[in-house]
Amino acid sequence: MSSLKKKSFKAFGWDFIGRIGGQGIGFVISVILARLLTPDDFGLLGMITVVISLSAIFTDIGLGSALIQRKEVKDEHYGSVFYFNVVVGLFLALLLFFSADLIAKFYNRPEIKPLSQVMALSFIINSFGNVRKLWLHKNINYKIPTHATLLGVIIGGSIGITMAYRGFGVWSLVAQTLISGIVNNCYLYFATKWKPKLIFSFKALKELWSYGFNMFLSILIDSVASQLDKIIIGKLFTPATLGHYFRAKTLDIQISMYTSGPLMSVLFPVLSNVQDDEQRFKNIVNKGFHLLNFVIFFLIGTFLLCSKDIIVILFSDKWLPSVEYFQILVMGSFIFPLEALLKNILSSKGNSKAFLKLQVYNKIPIFIVFCVGFWFGVKGFMIGMILSGYIALFFDMLFAAKEMNISIKWFYAIFGRYFIVWVLLSFCFHIIDIHFPVNHYFEHLLIYSFLYSISYLLVCYLFKFEGFEIATKEVVNSNIYQGIKSRSKFNRNI
Repeated sequence: MSSLKKKSFKAFGWDFIGRIGGQGIGFVISVILARLLTPDDFGLLGMITVVISLSAIFTDIGLGSALIQRKEVKDEHYGSVFYFNVVVGLFLALLLFFSADLIAKFYNRPEIKPLSQVMALSFIINSFGNVRKLWLHKNINYKIPTHATLLGVIIGGSIGITMAYRGFGVWSLVAQTLISGIVNNCYLYFATKWKPKLIFSFKALKELWSYGFNMFLSILIDSVASQLDKIIIGKLFTPATLGHYFRAKTLDIQISMYTSGPLMSVLFPVLSNVQDDEQRFKNIVNKGFHLLNFVIFFLIGTFLLCSKDIIVILFSDKWLPSVEYFQILVMGSFIFPLEALLKNILSSKGNSKAFLKLQVYNKIPIFIVFCVGFWFGVKGFMIGMILSGYIALFFDMLFAAKEMNISIKWFYAIFGRYFIVWVLLSFCFHIIDIHFPVNHYFEHLLIYSFLYSISYLLVCYLFKFEGFEIATKEVVNSNIYQGIKSRSKFNRNI
């Protein structure tokens, strides 16, 4: 096995552990907080995090992506981006602090002002750790970021739960967010060998700028499109409505985190390293696309069939309005993970102009939906967003195929088989559910998740889907499986 492949598998393993562990622990914490707090509390924080998420894009204006994509990176590149991040982070913190009153007036919720002023600290906290994390990712080292994430989630979450139990309300969520960031970045500082030198060079920033600026514009367009829904819902509807929507969307994001998250995080630096080897590049994309389709459609079938069970069991009956929102979102849950992989093809090749052009094409139907969707209510808007996502996925495949000098049919041939299996199995089990209802939530979850999983795996096995074969091969070759096999053989010999 080549050195790059070994590092890639090791990095994927650590990133997967970090995301599964971090998201898993974070998800358990969010379940507890959802039972202790109200949808209104989550809605208030959601109004603030929208502003923070949009503002955070300006921290490095795409220079971080340029650091990873660039083949030769010097100390002045890392140092210049680090100090740029810190200065911009401080500026954004002051800007949010002094504009908190305007944000509160926009939403017509006075209690948002002090929340915004305290949350402004997140810009300063995160600005110190961004480049350290990028340096580790550039060197395909995911062990330290994984430890930092897990430690931050556990300590921040524990304090958030304690405060929520003692009646601090939305301030529990604020404390959880800030403390998690502090712990995470402190660990990165003490565990990482790289330390910024007293070097700042406008020339170094300029060298990164040509790629980074196009990536910045792409990320800005994408972030505005992804956050604008929360701004409009927060403005037009109640915080509770935003809270229910936020809960459904957060649960939907878990699907992406557990599927595309680890793969995409590792895939970008790996593809960047082999960008000049066309055949190797295509082989990696082929395996990644097959594996991602296999995993994502395996998961979303269960989420769609058991959406009500999952929300009520985890969050209680007070979150029932989130069920319909979640069911609509699941219909497009495969879009973001597949988009992430396809866009990685462009970004790893350094084609930031094509990446920006793709973002513009993708967002045109989305902004049309924003203009007319809310005339049909929140659910009407969400259905429009899913349809626009299908259009965006077509453009993603088109641009990725052009970059790899292949036909778009290649992507559709892979995607289509998993998509058809998901649709047919979901429809069949939905009909069965109507005629043979199971009234108990927990029993319904167990029965239908088991039936869908077995049926999906059986179909993939019988039709020899490559994603299934890749997944099973990796499991069989894994150290854990080999260890169990060796132990079993040893016991038989005894």
